[in-house]
Amino acid sequence: MGVSQIWVKKLWRRYRIEQKIPDLRKPGRKPGPEISDEEKIIILRAREEYKVCAFILEQVIDVKYSVHIPHNRIHEVLKSMGLARSEPRKQKQRKWIKYERKYSNSLWHVDWKILDGYGWLTAYDRLCENSIGTR
Repeated sequence: MGVSQIWVKKLWRRYRIEQKIPDLRKPGRKPGPEISDEEKIIILRAREEYKVCAFILEQVIDVKYSVHIPHNRIHEVLKSMGLARSEPRKQKQRKWIKYERKYSNSLWHVDWKILDGYGWLTAYDRLCENSIGTR
């Protein structure tokens, strides 16, 4: 059925305590608060003045307006106003970013560089079970 044993046990426990079938809620994270008109005005002013992406706007708004608005929220506002677009290619997990191995010592990462006047510098990194490396 695609349901873990732990979840079934939790539902059964709820049923025994409350004597009714538990209500199943929508899975996932609850949406955050709505974007206020104040935030929209600040975002649009900053965008008009600096003409940069949402990530940079987040930092500009933090410094200039002393208000923290996450860049994802800024991007949503910009998309709704037609000032930004969604890019599905950037939403995919890149294969080279994450290394996960089933067995320890089954993957090694090597980098090398020539140092002026010294020769080669070679670095070895052993990636263990469930270790994550970023490039």
